[in-house]
Amino acid sequence: MLKYSALVTGVLALTAPLSAAADEWTFTPYVGISEQFTDNAFGTPSNEKSDFVTSLDAGITIEGESRRASLNASYNISQDYYAKYHELDGYTQEMLGIGNVELFEDHVFVDGRLSFTEETLARSGNQAATDRTIGSDRTQVFNGQISPYYVQNFGNWAAGIARYSYSETRFSEPNVGGTSIEPEDRKTHEFRVTVESGTRFADYNWTWDAGTVKSEADNGDEFNQNSTTGTIQYPLNSRFALLGTLGYDDFAVDNVDDDEISGVFGGAGLRWTPSPRTDVSVQLGYRYGDPVVDMDAEYALTSLDTLTASYKVTVATADQSLTNTELFDPQGQLYKPNFVITDYVDDVTKSSTLALEWVGTRERNTYSVTSSLIKREFLSDGSDDQVVSVDGKYNRQLTFRANAGMTAGYSQVLEGRNALAKDTTYQLGLYYNYDFGRGFIASASYNFFDRDSADGSDLRENAITLSLTKSF
Repeated sequence: MLKYSALVTGVLALTAPLSAAADEWTFTPYVGISEQFTDNAFGTPSNEKSDFVTSLDAGITIEGESRRASLNASYNISQDYYAKYHELDGYTQEMLGIGNVELFEDHVFVDGRLSFTEETLARSGNQAATDRTIGSDRTQVFNGQISPYYVQNFGNWAAGIARYSYSETRFSEPNVGGTSIEPEDRKTHEFRVTVESGTRFADYNWTWDAGTVKSEADNGDEFNQNSTTGTIQYPLNSRFALLGTLGYDDFAVDNVDDDEISGVFGGAGLRWTPSPRTDVSVQLGYRYGDPVVDMDAEYALTSLDTLTASYKVTVATADQSLTNTELFDPQGQLYKPNFVITDYVDDVTKSSTLALEWVGTRERNTYSVTSSLIKREFLSDGSDDQVVSVDGKYNRQLTFRANAGMTAGYSQVLEGRNALAKDTTYQLGLYYNYDFGRGFIASASYNFFDRDSADGSDLRENAITLSLTKSF
């Protein structure tokens, strides 16, 4: 972690001078111990071996908000000890954080975010049903971003934001179970100016955005993009509004035909808002050398349920997808980003993503279902893949002290870069938590992982875990 210290310090220390006197801030250190039985300790497709794993955990969570700063962050380190296979003994660590600080009132702000986790970046690699050390195919993934920006209101004419963002993505060997394939580290600089219409334009809304992205990998590969975009929304009546987009892209990318994805782009569509519960926007247009569709929709099924949907087409490096990964689940809690919905391929891709999400609450129940269909075209060689995934979460507060729940996931490679690059994965988790008070929480869980692969690397694991955590 030492080589990431500058960016980590810049992101997490943003709020330090402003949060010391804030009443709403909580710092919660904790320690824990767990005992796990697994029937596939190495996470391998064949020759499975069972073992008991003792894990010692320590960490801290920081959460709070003051008048000029907010921060939500966590750090955890876990040491695993195997009863039989001591070559798997080792530690894993993860750090997640997102924050914002207002440096000069109403004008100068800084956003920061970081994620440091241990991942299996190849779907066909060795995997486990739970977060623990395994024998191979593991990579430590760090991605962090710091983004100062300036806000200026031009009376009732317009409001503008000028933003600079610096991000890094780094890959390194874990304590145990490293992989021979390590993607290139990459640094990215982005400058962006956005101006939006003010209240004077009561009859219609417009936005102008211009930016430049300069990204370079450690092997010298460069990704550069200059773009400018103008959008307008003109209401036809209380329910419908016309949408329009016009812009220009200029790409300079190593190993890619720049002319294929550069040039003038545009689109037109409608926004439909028949009631406060429904908001749907759809545009049809042309960009990146092909026809494109842009869609955003939100529908409140009830006062307690919300359904959202989106469809986007983007051109980006692989690490940009990590930087843009959400750090919060639908309930607003920090969670580990999932980097392996698709294989991590160190290439520039044109991606089409359809995403659906349903979030709801019912008395003592909370639940969510998220799904996506991602199609990627790898611009260096023209190959592509397509992956569908569905994930669900359910939690019920049984009593004041006890809760139980379930997680489930399904993903499938519908189209791979070759005939053997197809698989189907299922995951299931059941858990029960009991709060004894005074910071003691006991948990019991069952996790199941199943992968069926076209290349024969089928993998299954069952794991049962008992744990006890003490917060201070």
